[in-house]
Amino acid sequence: MFDLGIYLKLGWRNLWLHPMRTGLTAAALGLGIAALLFLSAMNDGWMQQIRENFALTLTGHIQIHARGFEQSRRLADHIASLRPIAQALQSEPGVALWTARIRVSGLASSAGASAGVQAYGVAPSRERRLSRLASFVTRGRWLRDADDRAVVLGSGLADRLQVGLGDKVVLMAALPDGDIASEVFRVRGIIHSGVLDIDDLLAVAPLERVRRWLGMPGAATDVVIRARDFDRVPALAAALRHKLASRPLEVLTWSDIDPMAEQWSQFADAYSWVILAVVILVVLAEVVNTMLMSMHERVREFGLMAALGAQPWQIFAMVVWETVILALVGGAGGFVLGGLLIWHYGAAGIDLSRFATAFSFMYMNPVVYPALHAASALRILLAAALGAALAGVIPARKAARLSPAAAMRGV
Repeated sequence: MFDLGIYLKLGWRNLWLHPMRTGLTAAALGLGIAALLFLSAMNDGWMQQIRENFALTLTGHIQIHARGFEQSRRLADHIASLRPIAQALQSEPGVALWTARIRVSGLASSAGASAGVQAYGVAPSRERRLSRLASFVTRGRWLRDADDRAVVLGSGLADRLQVGLGDKVVLMAALPDGDIASEVFRVRGIIHSGVLDIDDLLAVAPLERVRRWLGMPGAATDVVIRARDFDRVPALAAALRHKLASRPLEVLTWSDIDPMAEQWSQFADAYSWVILAVVILVVLAEVVNTMLMSMHERVREFGLMAALGAQPWQIFAMVVWETVILALVGGAGGFVLGGLLIWHYGAAGIDLSRFATAFSFMYMNPVVYPALHAASALRILLAAALGAALAGVIPARKAARLSPAAAMRGV
């Protein structure tokens, strides 16, 4: 009969017949699991940073446009009235904050040079709370609600225009009817984000002044939304699409606007699966090796058990249980060690400031905080359990198929 208690006792006893070998194997398994947990937590932590930072640098979690604007980028495709959108957003509990913008491509010129520009009209106070743009100001200051002709430039754009704080800049753009209009602004701040599209192209001015410049009173090209819960962004976008379905508007999430960011996320998921497979295979190869060595040393034992009436499936089960016990001991130690590392560095962070420039380009902070998601931990746990079971099958199958007579002769 199958008595789990007996098999557990036999498995535990047999493993510690060679404590050094068992200890080293359990330690290798534990270190592998701990490393896998920590790498997964690092991956989860920095991907969460990338998604959040990308969305909140400029794009927002969700944007609402006039239908077709994201493709055409023409001012003629603008939102003439914000009232129905404001009503829909106020009744949606998932919305933390929203703001209106005007976005237009044009030309910036100074006394000494000119350059292409992506101009944004923003509500200064609301923009400061919604996006990260204000935090990137390295010289001067961010816009104020009382400002009229102030502008904040990207650092690369300011260098090309050869302007500094207090200098005048002329912005020119095509109006909704196709005519060209220009407006004079004075530089109040310089932004350096590490993102080329922002530093080399961005000019940010007060929304009301931009509306007067472009002849678009009360209008907007973008309604930018910050959600209360990042993971609920797709559901929030779907709810807004339903509420605004009768109007000529498009509701796009951050990943709809820039699919490259979503591809980064998918690549990170694929990377985590590769790391999972490599670590599990390498560590469990050590388990298989240990169990095969144990089996060859115990050939006579298995032969005697078979001669005394033990069934092949019983020998098979006993060896599998030994492998499972070994994996449990090493895995438990690995989860404890990995959990402690994640707990410590999740609070203290890992300072990678020497790579700050590259991290800014990737929308990452210089300090990374590992954060293991429940799905990642469950995936590692299931993979380790499955791997342990598979690692025990090979030696168990060999032990179960031994001929009692041959085994007793030591063959």
